[in-house]
Amino acid sequence: MAAVLNALAPFVIKMIKDMSDEELTMLLGVSVEIKKLGGKVESLEAYLAERRAPAHQRSQGAEVGEQAQGNPVRGDRHPGAVPPWRRGAAQQQGRTLLGEHGDGEGAGLPPAAALPPPEPRLRPWHGQPHQRAQPEPRRHQGRDVPVQELLSSERALMVVSIVGPGGMGKTTLAKKITNDQDVKMKFGSKVIWLSVTENYDEERLLRSAITQATNGGGGGNVPGGGDKQVLSQALVSALTSRFLLVLDDVWSDGAWACVLRDPVMVAARRHPGSRVIITTRNEELVRDMVGAAAYREHHVQPMDDLDAWSLLKKQLPPQDVGSEEGLDNLRHIGIGIIRKCGGLPLAIKAIGGLLRTKRATEHEWNGVLHDPAWNIEKSHRDLNIALQLSYEDLPPALKQCFLYYSLIPKGLNLHRDGIIYMWMSEGFLLAGSDDASPRKEEFDVGVSFYTSLIRRNLIEPLVTVIAEEVSLMHDVIRSFAQFMAKEEALVIRPGQESTQPISPSTKFRRLSIESSESESAVLPDWNSIAEKQELLRSLILSGRMKFEPSASTDSSSTNRLPSLRMLWVRYAESDRFVHESLGKLKHLRFLYLSNTDISRLPDDIYKLKFLEQICIENCASFSGEMPSSIIKLERLRRLVVGPGADFAIPKGFGGLTNLRTLGTFHVQTDGEWCSLQELGSLSQLRDLKIQGLEAVLPSSSAAAAKAKLHDKQQLRTLTLACNLPRQEETTSIGAMVQRVEEVFDQLCPPRHLGILCFENYLGRRGPSWLTAATVGLNSLVHLQIRVLPFCTQLPDGLCQLPSLETMTIGLAPSITHVGPEFVKHQRRRQRMVSFPRLQFLSFKGLPRWEEWAWEAMEDDIVAMPSLQRLFIHYCNNLERLPSGLASSKRVALKELRLDGAASITVLENFPSVEELCVFNCPSLKIIRGFVRLQLAVINCPALEVLEDVPTLDTLVLFDPAMETLPEYLRGLKARQLEVGCHRSLHDLFSLNIDISRLSDYLAEREKVKHCGKVKVWPAASHAATIQGRQAVQVLYICVHLGSPVSN
Repeated sequence: MAAVLNALAPFVIKMIKDMSDEELTMLLGVSVEIKKLGGKVESLEAYLAERRAPAHQRSQGAEVGEQAQGNPVRGDRHPGAVPPWRRGAAQQQGRTLLGEHGDGEGAGLPPAAALPPPEPRLRPWHGQPHQRAQPEPRRHQGRDVPVQELLSSERALMVVSIVGPGGMGKTTLAKKITNDQDVKMKFGSKVIWLSVTENYDEERLLRSAITQATNGGGGGNVPGGGDKQVLSQALVSALTSRFLLVLDDVWSDGAWACVLRDPVMVAARRHPGSRVIITTRNEELVRDMVGAAAYREHHVQPMDDLDAWSLLKKQLPPQDVGSEEGLDNLRHIGIGIIRKCGGLPLAIKAIGGLLRTKRATEHEWNGVLHDPAWNIEKSHRDLNIALQLSYEDLPPALKQCFLYYSLIPKGLNLHRDGIIYMWMSEGFLLAGSDDASPRKEEFDVGVSFYTSLIRRNLIEPLVTVIAEEVSLMHDVIRSFAQFMAKEEALVIRPGQESTQPISPSTKFRRLSIESSESESAVLPDWNSIAEKQELLRSLILSGRMKFEPSASTDSSSTNRLPSLRMLWVRYAESDRFVHESLGKLKHLRFLYLSNTDISRLPDDIYKLKFLEQICIENCASFSGEMPSSIIKLERLRRLVVGPGADFAIPKGFGGLTNLRTLGTFHVQTDGEWCSLQELGSLSQLRDLKIQGLEAVLPSSSAAAAKAKLHDKQQLRTLTLACNLPRQEETTSIGAMVQRVEEVFDQLCPPRHLGILCFENYLGRRGPSWLTAATVGLNSLVHLQIRVLPFCTQLPDGLCQLPSLETMTIGLAPSITHVGPEFVKHQRRRQRMVSFPRLQFLSFKGLPRWEEWAWEAMEDDIVAMPSLQRLFIHYCNNLERLPSGLASSKRVALKELRLDGAASITVLENFPSVEELCVFNCPSLKIIRGFVRLQLAVINCPALEVLEDVPTLDTLVLFDPAMETLPEYLRGLKARQLEVGCHRSLHDLFSLNIDISRLSDYLAEREKVKHCGKVKVWPAASHAATIQGRQAVQVLYICVHLGSPVSN
């Protein structure tokens, strides 16, 4: 074989040089690869010379070549030998002769099984400095360079650091990198993001990493308890494939050295090609962390004028951005403003939030440009002038709300409502309501304040989902706010100096203390603080600490906190305090207890006459029994206990007429506790969940009507839920089903309701108010119906809802047929558009669903004209999608996802769909008529036709049994083709073939001549990696993956 190749090499070189570029393109389809082919064949002789060398020399060459893939290796060359750097290159080129189709590592694909995977070369932690070649820092603003390093063929664990000052965009750059399509392709679901604050907690850090790893497709559950060794081993087990770990905002090496290093290194040895990204302000920190390991360092640079101007325009109102002429007239002023921001994205966004509140005129913008504050010398490292200008522009009440936000523990995902009730407890919103409208409720003023802070870019929305909003404050903005509030607020963080030292003469109004696991024993002397802090109004405690202000109830230090209005406690041991001292905080308005050891609320809670909120979450020892005296808290507005806690409310609860939010009302049959009819007097409710409706007795079913849900005109969110019957209750199912239907018929919500959820609905038909000829829920935007064990048909009045935007129907095993009444109510004579605003529709878990009857209408009326996303999951018997859905008149539908639709054979005529994801559809044979498609197909072994589709961005075929490429690829175009296949096909696209198989290679290459880059790898050991991937502008065709993966 060696002789044949040696003789063939000169001939091939000459043939390549003599052929025209056009001929080569016609022959192999990709001209750029042919340009590389000549150089690769020239290297063949060197490769053959090495293969003829003795075995011991070859092993030495392989070892040096392996080293050459990492840091450069220098050494003397012996005469007649291939240089070490050339020897490694020759081996690599030998493996990838005739194209870049070797182990596929450069594209983030699993390594070729033809070569045994070497151990990751992450050296011991305490390696000597001279063993590592220090990389030259690479300064850039884009993501291309770090992305290429993450995708490199380096098999050892590599650390990529992103370094820059606060507000420069390190986290934003890291997010862009993790969202890069090629990065997603390489790491699939194994992208773990950990925010490492100064006061990290070891257990929470490990649990977060395990949760992210397992939710992404790895096996196992998060173990109970807090044993570090057990959690570390669980993390190793959860990392079942190559992974990308992001450590964001690292301040010290403790989280890596003491918590994550050992499990990450063990997992990296098992899964070569894993990577770590670290964002930090301290470049020396990363060098100390990684020791002798391979790492790359990147410094983010300030934005140039062009990018900064583009960012500034994005912060302005749409009407201003749309006026190009007006913006052009202001461009010179805007450039001057952003230059004063020093190219910091955070400062530019803050100043953009300020300009957003002003008119787009030269006078207004010049006022910002020439503000004297730009010339003031900074007196503190955290005094950012752009932030100060934005801060000074805030109304007085909004200033207080902004400063207060900085007291919330860093990294905490606190919902909007919790923040607003904190502001209310301090009285910040009373002033705001006077300025805005005397009739506007405090909570509504708080919502407008919260929105204003977002619009001004002082807080950033993290998550916005149904009935839930979460925002975070950037570190730089937080530090600035704490500096501005230092006269009234004390913030104590572990490993961080407080904004103001504790002094007996210093009087604070707000105190925020956070402890880490390692520093939980070092706490302030509560008595010494309380003796002098009689003006303290807000106390925030987060961390494993003992909150026991006094050893004696007679001299409790809380008696010296007469002004305390807000108490927020998380993780602290506070059961004794709650029992003995809580009732003495007579001015308390806000009480939040999370993950604490409390067992119950004290009987004397009635003494807290001003209490407006009680929120108890994740307190495992809490009994759930509310003291009878709670009915005396006449000012109570919000009561939330959960999630999952079953608590009982005493009789007389209906007297709390100021209540706005009732997290969960558990239906009780015991006469000693509050009944369903007591909800009738709670006319101010906005958010309500009723649990256990199956427990309403036949004799008291009329109590449901007395709850008067229809009269609660302020109600915006309603959840109606039953408990699933136990095994021993199955004999009385029929009576229970009838009773549930009667109860739900009487729980008709008000017409202004915005969000409606059904959980564990036990009726066979829907409530009468959802099937009537006229459904009065004109403001309903979101509808969720989850778990319908006995329901045989969907409510036929849903199509009339004029404002409905999202609808989710899940786990309905008794539904076999969805008829035309679903999209056209039979009792409505006049013509109307069904589901006029519906944008998202999801069916999940309808295993017996066989037919969806919906024929296309001949006229111009299209049902669901606004539908953009349709998901159908685990509907195994559904044979086809209706013609009314697959219509040329449907122009809004952009995303179609099918998972577990085992009976569907044809998908056609969806001209507007841009993203199609088909998972676990073994009967699918034909896909056509998707003229705007960016496609994703998984587990379709029967696919035969794929036509009338546009140029694909990336095409991924995955079939461990594939020995030849499918014929339907001939007409397709893709920028990149990746093939996971049988070993024989992989060998065909690599050097591991006989010369006689060259014609076979050319024949296979002809099938994909319209594709760009082609990468091939053996698929036998990488099914789990493909299953975990998420398709974005990608075509996946995967087979033989086993049972579907649940979401």
